[in-house]
Amino acid sequence: MKALSFVLFSGLFIMQPLCISLNASAESASVPTEKKEIKRPINIHLLKGNGSVRSIYPIIPGYIQDNQLYICFETSIDNQCLVVKDAGSGEIVYSGTFTGNTLVVALANSGESYTVEFV
Repeated sequence: MKALSFVLFSGLFIMQPLCISLNASAESASVPTEKKEIKRPINIHLLKGNGSVRSIYPIIPGYIQDNQLYICFETSIDNQCLVVKDAGSGEIVYSGTFTGNTLVVALANSGESYTVEFV
């Protein structure tokens, strides 16, 4: 009787990981997978206001994901008036006062390069 109890009890410990893995794979198979757009890095050039012209503009890190433009500034910006333009079409995609580190702009048409101007 002790031997039978030992076999059944030890079988419980052996079968438990197998049952857990089968349950986990069944749950993951039933969950629909969403297609999430991958972050696409883009070129964002910084222009200073008051007509200053440079041959090479500083580049700000940014990317496009889910039809939104993310512009990441190195330091926090406090109440600055910004104008963001699509460099290819010249269309203004954002104009307003901004405070923070990351500006998020909803895009109708995504371009390849943008300019940010402090005015």
